[in-house]
Amino acid sequence: MRAHRDAPRRIAILTSNFWPEPTSTGQTVWEFAHFLAQRGLDVRVATSMPYYPQWRVWKEYRGAIWATEHHEGVRVLRSWHFVAPRPSTLTRLLHETTLSLVAVPQMIRALRGAAVAYIVSPALGFAVTASVIALLFRVRRVLVVKDVMPDAAVELGMLRNPLVIAVSRWLARRIYDCADEIHTIGEGMQARIARGTRAPEKIRVVPDTFDSEELHPVPFEENEFRRRFVPQHTFAVVHTGNMGKKQDLELLLRAAQRLRDEPRVRFYVFGDGAVREAFLRRRQELRLENVSHHPLVDRWMLRHVLSGADVVLVSQRIEVVDIVVPSKLITSLGAGAMIIAACPGGSETARLMEQSAGGITVPAGDDAALADQIRRLHRGAVDSREYRERARRFALQTFDRHSVYGPLVEELLRVPGSGQARRTGSLMERAWQ
Repeated sequence: MRAHRDAPRRIAILTSNFWPEPTSTGQTVWEFAHFLAQRGLDVRVATSMPYYPQWRVWKEYRGAIWATEHHEGVRVLRSWHFVAPRPSTLTRLLHETTLSLVAVPQMIRALRGAAVAYIVSPALGFAVTASVIALLFRVRRVLVVKDVMPDAAVELGMLRNPLVIAVSRWLARRIYDCADEIHTIGEGMQARIARGTRAPEKIRVVPDTFDSEELHPVPFEENEFRRRFVPQHTFAVVHTGNMGKKQDLELLLRAAQRLRDEPRVRFYVFGDGAVREAFLRRRQELRLENVSHHPLVDRWMLRHVLSGADVVLVSQRIEVVDIVVPSKLITSLGAGAMIIAACPGGSETARLMEQSAGGITVPAGDDAALADQIRRLHRGAVDSREYRERARRFALQTFDRHSVYGPLVEELLRVPGSGQARRTGSLMERAWQ
C-alpha cells in the first residue's frame, strides 16, 4: 500500500537509539519504523552510532562523524557522539550534548519534507534539539516518551546535581508543551507526564508491541534454548536483555544464593549493559556456580529462550513505579513465558501482570519471596501451563503490532503535509517562555 499514488508520505523519526541495537528503545523504535516502511511510508531516521547496551560505539561504526544507511526500506542517518563504558552524570551529559549538537545536520535531512516527526525520549537533550528544529521546519511533532525523564534518572540515583535536575525538568516541561501530541507506553506514565504539561488531553497511550509470528512459543521438545543450554532435568530461570540499574540484578544473585542447594535449579542471564561487570564481580564474590552469563542471543533465538525457560524473571527496583514499562515484559507475555515479576505494587508491571493473570508477582527486592515461588514451580505446586496460555492470549489482545500500529498508519495518511502545522508561531513563543 502506498501513502500517495505519486510518492509516499515522508515520516521523520528522531531517536538516540535505533537498529541494530537489540534491546530496549532501539529495538522498539526500529519495529515501529519498519512497520511504517512496510506500509509504503517514506521513513527517515536521525539517530546515533550504535552503542547500547554496551555503552561503547560499535566497532564497525567508529571513525566517522556522519553515516547514512538503508535497511529494509528505512533510511538511517547517523551521527557521532561521545560515550563512556561506565556512565556517570558527567559522561551522560557529554554524551547527550555531543549527540544533540553533532546530529543537527542529520535531523535537518530527516525533517526536510516530512509530514510528521516522531521525537523519542529518553535522551532529553536530543529530544529538545529535535523539537526545536521540527518546530522551525513547521513539522507536526509527536513526542514519544519511553522513559519519563529526568524523573527516571533522579529516582534511580543516576542524576543528583540539583541544578542539572532543575534544568532537565524545565526542558522536559517545554518539550511536553511544544509537542502537538504525546505518546507514552503506560497509563502510569501518562498520569506522570500529565502533571508536567499544560494540555494533558494530548497525551495518549500507545504501548510497545510484539510480532505474534516472530514470538510464537516453541515446545520444549523442539526448543533450541533447551537443547543448547539446559541439561536434562534442569529447571531454568532466565533473565534476558539490558543489564542496568533499573533491572535490579542483585535480586537475582540473592535468590540464586538462597537456592544454591537446589542442584537442578540454574539461573541464565543473557545480556549486556552498564552493570554487567559489577554483576559478574558480585557473582564471583558469592561463588554462585548456579548462575551463568551469556551474550544476548540472536533475535530468531529469543522466542526459544522465552518460551523454553521454566521461569522468565522480570525484575525492577522499588523506585521504578510509573516511569517506565519494561519492553521485555511485552515480549515475554507474547512468547507465552512463565513470568515471575519482581516489581513494586502499583507499578505498570504489576498492573499488567494483574490484568493478564499471566504470571506471578512478588514484591520488588524480595529475594526470599522470589526464591519461594521458584521452588514452588520447580516442585510442581503451580501449573505453569495456565499462566503461559493467559499471558499469550492477553498479549495478542493488547500488544499485537498490527492492532496497535495499524490505526496510527491510517492517521498518518490523513495528516496534512509539512509546512501546515497549526499555531506554529504562537506555540513556539509559549512553549519556550
